[in-house]
Amino acid sequence: MMIVLASLAVAIVCFIIYALDRRAKNEPISWENGAKLSLFGGLLTSAVVFATSAEGVSEVISKVEIPTAVQDMFVGVPTF
Repeated sequence: MMIVLASLAVAIVCFIIYALDRRAKNEPISWENGAKLSLFGGLLTSAVVFATSAEGVSEVISKVEIPTAVQDMFVGVPTF
């Protein structure tokens, strides 16, 4: 839930900052550019929140299954 809230908040802030910048320069707002900035800001934020949250890491670790053949490779002292 935190990912969704953070990405929506950043997307809204990105659009507001873009609109304020356009108004300060007395230029019209390009809705396409504003949507792109909001979308990419939200996506980047969701990626950062997912990568740094403990929930995301624990979900990935719980889904990873290590085969027993791989575990057997690391048992004992290697001989060459």
